[in-house]
Amino acid sequence: MGRDTDGSQSSSAGGGPPTLSSGRSSTSLSDQHEGTNAPRRESAYRPSSNGYGNNLSQRGQSQLDLLTSTLSTNEQPPYTASERSSISLGGSSYNPQTGPRAPNSVQRQPLEAKNRPRAGGKWLPFKSNSNYGRGRPKTPNGNAAGLRPHWAEWEKISLRISRLPAHTTTRDVWMIFKSHGEVVSVELFERLNGEREGSGRVCFSPPPTNQFWDDIMAVNIQGQQLKIRVELQKEQKIPQIHGPSGKSYPPSMTLKMDAIQFGVLSRENEMMPLKTIHNAIRTGFSLTAELLPKRLEVAFACKIDDPRRENPSIRNPSPIGDMEHVRLYKAHIPFTNLKKIVFIDLDDQNWALLIPLPSPPIFFAKHDSADSHSSSKNTWSVRDAWNRTVDITYDTSWFKDEPVSLPRTNHFIDIGRWTTYRLVFSKSTLPDWGKMKVALMDFNIQVDHTTSKEFLTIPAQMPTLWAQLESHNFNNSKSNNLALLANAEEIQLPYDVRFQLEVCISQGLLNEVNITTEFLQKLANLSKDRTRRRDRAKDLLMYISRPRIGSRTEDREKLDEKRIYDPMSLFEDKKAMSHYPEISIPEHCQWVRKAVVTPTTMYLSGPTPEPSNRVLRQYSNYEDRFLRVQFTDELMKGRIFPAPDDEKDNALFNRVHRTLHNGIRIGGRHFHYLASGNSQFRENGAWFFCPTDFLTCDNIRNWMGNVNHIRIVAKYAARLGQCFSTTRIPRSSPIGQTIKHIQDIEHNGWCFSDGVGKIAPSRAKFLVQNLNMDKTAANIPSAFQFRLGGAKGILVQWPDVPFNEVHLRPSQNKFESISKGLEIIKTSRYSAATLNRQTITILSCLGVPDIVFVDMLKKQVANYERAMEDPQVAMQILSKYIDQNGVTTKIAQMIVDGFMHTKEPFFMTILQVWRAWSMRLLREKARIVVDQGAFVFGCVDETRTLRGHSDKTKPGSRDSTLLPQIFLQVPKGGIKPGEEGEYTVITGICVLGRNPSLHPGDIRVVEAVDVPALRHLRDVVVFPAVGDRDIPSMCSGGDLDGDDYFVIWDPRLLPDDWNYPSMKHDALKPKELDRDVRVADLISFFVRYMKNDTLSTIAQSHLAKCDTLTEGPKHKQCIELAVLHSNAVDYPKTGLEAYLKPSLRAKRFPHFMEKAPNMTYHSYKVLGKLYDLVAKVNFKPQLDGAFDERILRRYALDDAMLKTVRMIKRQHDKAMRQIMNQYDIGTEFEVWSTFVLSRPRVGSEYKMQESMEPVMINHRERFRETCIKVAGSRDTKVLYPIIAATYLVTWEEVQTVLAKTQREGRERELAANEMPFISFPWIFDCELGQIASSKGEFELEEMPKPTIAFVGDDTDADDEEFERLVRAGAIESDNEVTNNGYGPEGQILWSANVAQPTGGVVEEQEVIEEVVELEEDEETSMEALAKLADEE
Repeated sequence: MGRDTDGSQSSSAGGGPPTLSSGRSSTSLSDQHEGTNAPRRESAYRPSSNGYGNNLSQRGQSQLDLLTSTLSTNEQPPYTASERSSISLGGSSYNPQTGPRAPNSVQRQPLEAKNRPRAGGKWLPFKSNSNYGRGRPKTPNGNAAGLRPHWAEWEKISLRISRLPAHTTTRDVWMIFKSHGEVVSVELFERLNGEREGSGRVCFSPPPTNQFWDDIMAVNIQGQQLKIRVELQKEQKIPQIHGPSGKSYPPSMTLKMDAIQFGVLSRENEMMPLKTIHNAIRTGFSLTAELLPKRLEVAFACKIDDPRRENPSIRNPSPIGDMEHVRLYKAHIPFTNLKKIVFIDLDDQNWALLIPLPSPPIFFAKHDSADSHSSSKNTWSVRDAWNRTVDITYDTSWFKDEPVSLPRTNHFIDIGRWTTYRLVFSKSTLPDWGKMKVALMDFNIQVDHTTSKEFLTIPAQMPTLWAQLESHNFNNSKSNNLALLANAEEIQLPYDVRFQLEVCISQGLLNEVNITTEFLQKLANLSKDRTRRRDRAKDLLMYISRPRIGSRTEDREKLDEKRIYDPMSLFEDKKAMSHYPEISIPEHCQWVRKAVVTPTTMYLSGPTPEPSNRVLRQYSNYEDRFLRVQFTDELMKGRIFPAPDDEKDNALFNRVHRTLHNGIRIGGRHFHYLASGNSQFRENGAWFFCPTDFLTCDNIRNWMGNVNHIRIVAKYAARLGQCFSTTRIPRSSPIGQTIKHIQDIEHNGWCFSDGVGKIAPSRAKFLVQNLNMDKTAANIPSAFQFRLGGAKGILVQWPDVPFNEVHLRPSQNKFESISKGLEIIKTSRYSAATLNRQTITILSCLGVPDIVFVDMLKKQVANYERAMEDPQVAMQILSKYIDQNGVTTKIAQMIVDGFMHTKEPFFMTILQVWRAWSMRLLREKARIVVDQGAFVFGCVDETRTLRGHSDKTKPGSRDSTLLPQIFLQVPKGGIKPGEEGEYTVITGICVLGRNPSLHPGDIRVVEAVDVPALRHLRDVVVFPAVGDRDIPSMCSGGDLDGDDYFVIWDPRLLPDDWNYPSMKHDALKPKELDRDVRVADLISFFVRYMKNDTLSTIAQSHLAKCDTLTEGPKHKQCIELAVLHSNAVDYPKTGLEAYLKPSLRAKRFPHFMEKAPNMTYHSYKVLGKLYDLVAKVNFKPQLDGAFDERILRRYALDDAMLKTVRMIKRQHDKAMRQIMNQYDIGTEFEVWSTFVLSRPRVGSEYKMQESMEPVMINHRERFRETCIKVAGSRDTKVLYPIIAATYLVTWEEVQTVLAKTQREGRERELAANEMPFISFPWIFDCELGQIASSKGEFELEEMPKPTIAFVGDDTDADDEEFERLVRAGAIESDNEVTNNGYGPEGQILWSANVAQPTGGVVEEQEVIEEVVELEEDEETSMEALAKLADEE
């Protein structure tokens, strides 16, 4: 196997057999032909980069490796030249040099090779006198003896070609060979530097009918007559695939198909085909089970008639019938998207398969192979001729100006909505179907059998729904189906009802074919009776679309578990008709509607609570006109992956561009692109807005700020994105606010104060008290990440700042804005420092021994094991390993409160989640917690006391007196939860960095010192304001506007190599326009970013290269990748994409990266060792533990209180399911703890815990406030019985379900939908601990008895209890209230006259609407200010 100059093994992208090159101990083909005895040229070679040329690390490869390498275009093992030119002839082998040899024998070394001259330990070639394949007469079978060559029976053949000019492209090779058979792949070999080597290979499947090739072939390449060498390579048989049962199957099985029908299920046993395509051309129709990628492939061909032939009203300048030609399509259906296939016996001649899908598959359209090549790529495959398609229609350009909507006009096949397929076959295919069926069932695909009498097809009937709801727009549509309009009765539905109806349709809960005029009219009538607080039509539709987890037992055998075939039955459903509105949300949240736009359809979701931002707050009166939009691939695939060098996915990006440009039509409203938040932009999301006569998207953008002076499109978009940051607005200062502008600290062109402002300590405390934070906290945060108009960054406490002043620097001011309110994003806090794969790789290359990381990991794994059994160890570890959301401190407090001793089931499950999450991150990210470390905000030393960096310090110098200094004050270790925290100042040599760190110079060695003037700063790292360069910019290009830094003072992690030169990064100059930025520019940049963002690919290549190359991160390729990564990080700001050259792409990956086996080798470097030490830990919630008797017996609770609390719990559980569905999270325990075990379908896993924190904070606050409102007071005597009731009703549900499973003999094995949610009472985790640990007497002498029969969340809503919740302010009204249900200044309205409970019962009284505050001892703003002044 060839090696790079540093000793690492070279490889190709796919990991197939070793390829031939002049770097191997085999004979050069050109040398052999020319007869030279000179030593062969050394030209390091590696196959090219996209996965078709594969390089195995060893010849004894697994069947899976061999299969993958055979399916792609692969090179043979490195045999000698004599063996390579040996071709089998009908069971024996003939070699031009050595003659025939025995069948099936492999001649490893010709006899004459013993005396062959050698050079440098390698065999030199003999002169070849071979005339094989040249100048001899050929029979039709291609061989002189008239025998059928044995390669004709192979699945495919590979020909190695050499002597190609350097400028040869894959298209050139394809053009040479395409006339001789079905070319399936071409590969041009490349050297280490990415240049083409002059050789390659071409593969045919099936093999050609005759041997057309000669040893030397005369060809024409780009007008140049050349002679190239062509050689047949050895056969690589395709091995069988082993199914889960252990049986073996061929990798693919194909059935020829007679017809395909696209449609929908109209009943459980009835399909309505909406388009039928017959196999008139007798080719191109097939069903293939591909067992290696685990998917079905449905291929078909069709000719689409010009729709103007039937509908002359359609106007288009193109000639009629101009595009009527046969087109080839195929759909990929992953096995994971298949629940069931139904075999239907049609008649004596035919049978059919019914394939119902929950979401559309991936569709492809065949294009001209000649146009599918790229001159810059070294590989081509027949797959490259298949491009993604988002429409099957006559001409997609006809609809390029139409908005995206659920109804689609003039589509030949609506591939996004018609997701039930009926495939028709001849009965002659039944034997092949029998084999395929066995394989599919082995792969857990259920196959049912029925007949055409039992499963019906009904005639197609186009629904009138859209014409009835929107006759005006329908009348103006290009489709203009006059017959449909004539029969349509216009029905008016309010927007919120209409939107929710489209939610149900988009999610497949309802289908247009089942929605009748009667149903729509009844909805309209129901909505007309809407009251001040309720619209029962909307509530009914909300009931249908309520989130579900799992499926009901009775629905599991249905073809579509969630579908409602008879919408009229809903009006007879008491549960649906009594469904009531959502519980109110906190005032800093707002209801947001969402749309997920996929390549072929759109999924809507009803209003869900989200943290607010500046724009939503300003335009809260127009809340229902905002729409959050996410662009993804089909649901089964997830995000749309960037494709910078590929055109196969262009249809996906064109779909995104059309949506942004033309807008989205929902519920009769037309939404237009507004802008994107900065984090939202990275996840391919955007905000849309539906304009009114008085408010447009331009009006909103103009209000957001004056950014017209910015001519860089990316920066323009980023500045608008600032306004969409999730923020909270504290109460305004009672004496006003003054913004004072102070100068930045700059030196040598570097800014030392980039992003840092100042604020008074008293103002900091005032902010905390008015942000609903912990008002009893002993420590006020030292820094606040903020937005203020067009300014951003952090504000740090400094004693010299007056209370009403905010000091801002020029580096913080990005643009001018009308908004002047101070908005807080988050505050500074301490969390434990952690290592990851990047930092471990860098520290290792700087000299930290592997054994250090291994020992730390082993200790951490052992600690997790002990923590599950020993409360003292658990509390110690949880208090020490503090996560960034501080959840571990909550869990530690729960141990103090005795919940581990009682083995309370929720607590024990949360402890298991914490361990599983920690172990998963250890295994997959090498996330090792560092006891002696901190992860904190960075800020600047305003006193200019700390010593700065000096360029005069030589690299490698270990003189601590020359190190730059920092100041860091963090909590002392070992403090138990509940104790007042003491702080300590860290001193000594430390390691400092920022994530991600890819360059060896990104991690700095510094000295931590104690500076008395800085001791008021806690949980932040203070950087020097002097020196030749600021330290943050040396740490992965960081700054101080809210970046987090890790500081480690563990001496074991101190590297040998100090002061490694930081990355030399020439700032890229963004392109400026010569005009103002337009919305069209923002849209184009949005799509360009989606297509060209290579950040993840660069990071993956860097990690793999660091492991593969001997020098690791110090290798020049890794340094180049680190620079590219920095450019990619800045892409959203600069608009300049980072181009990843093929030579920098990783071809092989260490095993710890968990790539495909054929691309993987086993790593024995530090990350490989760490990965091998951590086992996978599975998490499965258990309800076996007994609920805590201390809480259940504490109070005697009456039925009236319990009934109200049960209603709140149902709403809580519904909201929890919404969060789980929205973020693709498996359990409520992961949501509560923010320790998410599943990977997000879209977005970055790296930010998952951080992004979940505000979600959970708002959820907890929402239902805490609801319970407090129901109690009517925060007094513990009144509130604690309500909290105990939340625990009791949860216990009742669990007991009821466990009793049911025991009766059924299932031994507590619960399906996902049967598992009752138990997190509800733990929104009061602290209060539950106080109730449990209270020394007071129990009001109950024994455990209570369950008082209800739990039936899940489908419990009849009680109108009386609903009114009780409304009067308590727990449910806001939708109508007849200003500001969409908000009172003055955005405050929620609730009832003031809720009597104090007597015996835990809330008495009903007359409702008087007024604004009240439940804070019983709330101080006025001036009183608070005076108190703060006294404290200072």
